[in-house]
Amino acid sequence: MEVHTAEGTSTNKQRLEVLEEQEELIEDENKQEASAKETIGGASKVKDDIILDDKEEAKAADAEVEHIKEAAEAAQAEQDAEKAKKEDTKT
Repeated sequence: MEVHTAEGTSTNKQRLEVLEEQEELIEDENKQEASAKETIGGASKVKDDIILDDKEEAKAADAEVEHIKEAAEAAQAEQDAEKAKKEDTKT
């Protein structure tokens, strides 16, 4: 679970949700370790070797977000221009 921030701040509720999710993940990992020990009979550790934050995917996502922001800004500027044009025609 990701903490969604509004202008750099997160609410206590969001922090609590993240902590609860982390606790659940830790509990699941501990259960997996316990079942692996029972099945294998050794002190097996759950592997955590998957890289979730692939750099190329992150760059592509950042570029897409930037593109969306630019499109939104352009749309807003267009709306503002239309609004100003309408106000000019009224006066």
